[in-house]
Order: sequence, then C-alpha cells, then structure tokens
Amino acid sequence: MAALCLADADDAALEAIGVRRVDLREMDWAPWAAAAENVSPLLAAQDDEGQPHANDLLELDFPAGEVLKRCSEAVAPFCDPSQLELYDAFSLHYDSRQTDTTFNQHRDPSFVTINVCLRSENVVGSRVEFFGAWDGDGSGQRLRAEQRAGFALVHRGRHLHQTTPLVKGIRSQAVLYWTRRGVVGDDDATYLGFAE
Repeated sequence: MAALCLADADDAALEAIGVRRVDLREMDWAPWAAAAENVSPLLAAQDDEGQPHANDLLELDFPAGEVLKRCSEAVAPFCDPSQLELYDAFSLHYDSRQTDTTFNQHRDPSFVTINVCLRSENVVGSRVEFFGAWDGDGSGQRLRAEQRAGFALVHRGRHLHQTTPLVKGIRSQAVLYWTRRGVVGDDDATYLGFAE
C-alpha cells in the first residue's frame, strides 16, 4: 500500500485523479446543516449513538437538481449531466461525541457522487481519502480532500475512497448518488476495511 499522505491535496492534484471541487456557497446550506444534525424518527429507533447518522434527503425537498446543474461542468468529463437521475440522497453528521467517525474504504452505488459539505466547524481529521485514480484498482497515490463548508466534491462512484477519523469539530454532509438513466450496474457498491 502507498505511503499515507498527511497533508490535504490541492484542487489540481485532486482533479488529476478525477475529483473536482465545486463552489456552492451561493446556496443556503444552513437549513440543511440543521436538518442533518437531527436524527429522523425512523433512524432514531435503529441508530447507534456512537456512529455518524444518516438522514434520507429523498423525503425532503433537497435541491438535488440545482446542485447537479451547478456541478454540471465538473460532471461533464464523466458523462452528459442530462443523462443522470438521482438514485439516492442522504445527509451525514459527524461530531466528537461519536465513537467511530470513520467510513471504511468503499465504492459508491453511483455513476457520479456529489458530496456537499453543509457544515464544517473546527474540524481536525474527517477527510475524504481517495485511492489512486477513479478508473483504477485503488492502488497508487492516496490523496486527502478537506471538506469545506459550501463546497462539493464530485467524483465517480467507482473511485475507491474512505473517510478518516474525526478528531474534533463538527461536520455535516449531503451525499447525492447519481446513476445513468437506463444503465444497469451503476448502483453496484463495494465495501472494504479501513486503510491505515
């Protein structure tokens, strides 16, 4: 396995492996950040208090279409954005009260993932770490991306990645899984262990 990258990668390095950062600060994320912190009643019954919790954004009026429109230039190298349909949308909330804030190595059940940082306050750790290039087997360089409030990370769902532990602070995300209309297999996912 490649040596651990300790510093956050700059946007040019991320783009070289197929990860693009998009500025969405013109949109109002405060209500969505607040919603992400509250566990939905459905999840409350099954939520482990030590884990980050996820809320279903498909039930709410989350502006997924507007996010895709604003991210269309970042999506275009992968496919025509008009060919995508929303497969799943959920929020994640991380804070220092949780005992396990990692998300092990995985490939998303999407053709394109748009990960919007709704809130990030005094965060240490909690980076999205990408393994190799989006079209590779996960070997090669490991790059870490800081999640900045109001920005989205756009990447292929097949790009192997993980979330590193949150040491301190609060972070909330909206994760949007987009599949290609009429294409079978875009929603296959792979889950592996955490890579140190």
